Amino acid sequence: MGEERLILPPPLQRRRESEILDELPNVLGLVLWQDVRHLHAWVEAAEAVRPQRRAPSEGRGALPDLYPGAASRFRPSPKDFFNPSPPPWVIAKRRDARAQCGELAAALDELQAVAATPASVDRAAVADACRQVVEWALAHEHTQTAIEFAEAAALVAPEDPAMANLAGRVTRNAGEYVRAEVWFNRGIGYAREQENRIELTRAHLGKGILCKQMGRVRCAMHHFNIGSRKAKKQGIEWLAAEVQHDVMLLLTERERYSEAERHAKLALCWYGKRHPRFPLFAADVALLMVMQRNYSVAARFSKGALRHVTNGGARSVILALHARALAGCGVVEELDRLRKRALRLLENYRENEALTLWHLAVAEWLAERWEGAESMAERALEVALQRGERETVMQTKRLLLAIRGRRTAPPPRGTRHDGAFADFVQTLNARLSTWSPEQRSHSELRGKWAA
Repeated sequence: MGEERLILPPPLQRRRESEILDELPNVLGLVLWQDVRHLHAWVEAAEAVRPQRRAPSEGRGALPDLYPGAASRFRPSPKDFFNPSPPPWVIAKRRDARAQCGELAAALDELQAVAATPASVDRAAVADACRQVVEWALAHEHTQTAIEFAEAAALVAPEDPAMANLAGRVTRNAGEYVRAEVWFNRGIGYAREQENRIELTRAHLGKGILCKQMGRVRCAMHHFNIGSRKAKKQGIEWLAAEVQHDVMLLLTERERYSEAERHAKLALCWYGKRHPRFPLFAADVALLMVMQRNYSVAARFSKGALRHVTNGGARSVILALHARALAGCGVVEELDRLRKRALRLLENYRENEALTLWHLAVAEWLAERWEGAESMAERALEVALQRGERETVMQTKRLLLAIRGRRTAPPPRGTRHDGAFADFVQTLNARLSTWSPEQRSHSELRGKWAA
């Protein structure tokens, strides 16, 4: 049980720590860079002095202890790896960093304790401080800083499935799929061993998303189904809704639209009124509508999502999707303005660059702007190949064939008159119009990480 926990963490890439200084060329970046180096040194020291789990076997084949007590006399202590009395300039730098970023003051104090009192480090407290830095770094789009501290948290608290899942999520969203898979496997193993149902569900969901991004559809569905069953069985409907949401998106990409709609209806029923992912769910339903050429409904959903989504990376995709929906409706007047807004965001938020460019290319194709469509599609293909985004690569190659062959897009579908679909659209629009991030109906969402 929990065999995945036996998988070793990914190899440490020390040279990447300096990228923190590239993202934060100030005193705060210097202190965070030094802190993450201290964390790695402390983990290595702690591993070096950890006593053996099993005593040597006795009897036949056992080696005699030629120097009794020598191991205990020569075993170093973690405090031997750090300077107990840092110079005044180091103390001054830490004080300046706290003043520069007050929201990280508590985390910086906890991280300072690693070097100040290495023999009495509270692993859980230090890992939580790393988590706070990750949250802050992601909010400010400092991706490499987030990766370094997420992986450090998982190393400091190696048996905490929440930290393994955090490291998996951050590395996966940065396109480091091999490392992400290792972290999610460790999260599954430790969560199963500790009977931590929440983190086990999140680990399966996180790995499902990872497999989807890597084009491993069968593996993705396997983990999604496990995650959904476990969440619903525990009565955690908001978490089951997240799973249904991701299954809907996977089925949309597989062009299984009827099944995707069924999962979308389940997600709508189970999502809480103030769930933080709800605007993103509306945007993904807009994608489902676009893929079925139901452009007018898609434009309503994407416009509603834009009112609430503030994250730059997600917002660039939704702007491009909205441009695509409007182009499908024949409203090309807004296309140039939306394209400029999306491209401006991509200058600073590049995590969804290939997907954003692909949507913009399709929008140009729908408007029969052939040169612009081909140029945008070529850019999307180049970025997708660099990042290893197989799904986007395949979609963009198909799009380029249509553009270069000057094949026009199919016309929009007619209005759907079935009552169940009309109720779904009306309910989603109503929920989206009243959604507010300040009021959340699920206390268990606080401090929890999305998969």
